Amino acid sequence: MRTVNVEGLAGLTRLRFTIKNKAVSQYEGGRRSNIKGRSTEFSGYREYIPGDDMRYVDWNAYGRLDKLYIKEYMEEREGVINIFLDTSKSMDYGSQPKDEIMAGLAQAICFVADKQKDSVTVTDLAEPLKTMKLPKGRLGMMRLKAFLANSEIKGKIDLGDAIKKAAIGKHGLTFIISDYYDEGFLDEEVELCRYMRYLRHDVVLLQVLSREELEIDETGAARMHDSEKVDDMVTATFDRETVESYMQALKDFKKELSGKAEKAGAGYYLCRTDRGLGRILLEDMRGLYDI
Repeated sequence: MRTVNVEGLAGLTRLRFTIKNKAVSQYEGGRRSNIKGRSTEFSGYREYIPGDDMRYVDWNAYGRLDKLYIKEYMEEREGVINIFLDTSKSMDYGSQPKDEIMAGLAQAICFVADKQKDSVTVTDLAEPLKTMKLPKGRLGMMRLKAFLANSEIKGKIDLGDAIKKAAIGKHGLTFIISDYYDEGFLDEEVELCRYMRYLRHDVVLLQVLSREELEIDETGAARMHDSEKVDDMVTATFDRETVESYMQALKDFKKELSGKAEKAGAGYYLCRTDRGLGRILLEDMRGLYDI
C-alpha cells in the first residue's frame, strides 16, 4: 500500500479526538476522565466517608465549616484507538488512489492519538486475526508505515465477517476505512455497529471515494471496471439518462450508508480523494475533535 508523510500537515498537532469515558482503558494516559483519581487537576469536593484517605482531607474547609471534606481530582486515562483497513482491490483506484488516502488517514489518526498518549491498534481486514498494537512515539509511526507498505491491495473482503473475527478489546474509538463496495455490508451495517457499541466502541465509518467515482464529465466518458475481478480498464461513453441513473444510485448508496450509521449510533464521514488529506482531516472530519 502507498504511504504518505503526515507529520508536516499544518494543524494536525492541535487535533484531539473526542472519546467518551466508556471507551477509555483503565491505564494511565493523557486523557481527562470523569472517573475520580489522584492527578494534579482539581475536580471538586465531597463529604468525607469513613475509610477515605485522610491525606486528601481539606483541613482549611474543616476549620471553617467544622466538617470533613475530601478533595477530588480528575483521573487521566488512556484512550484506545482501533483502525480497520479495507485492503480489497477496489481501493486501488483513482488518479489520487483511494488506498493512498486510506494509508494517510491511518497515519494521521495514529499521529493524533500518540500526541494524546492514547494506544492504537491497526488491523488489515484481509488478515483480521493479525491485529497490531503500535508502540508509542516515533517507533510506532515507523512500524505503522512499514505495516502499511507491506499490506497488499488485492482480492475481495467480507467486511462484516472480517471485523467480527478481528482480535479487538472491549472499548475504544474505532475507525473503519473503506469504500464500502462490499455487497453484503449494507445488509448487516446496523447489526455490526450495534455489536461494536455493545463492546463499548464508538464507531466511525470513513468512506473513501475517488473523484472518478463521484463525477462523470459532461461528455459521459468514464474509465471503469470491476477491480475486484479483472485487471483491464474499459473506457465507456454513457448517455445522459445512464449518467443520471448512476449519479442517483451513488447518492442513494451514500445516503443509505450514512443513514444506517446514524441509526446504529455510529459516525459517518465521506473522504473524497480529490479534497486532499489535509482538508479531509481538518475540515471534513472536524466533528471528531475537541478543538
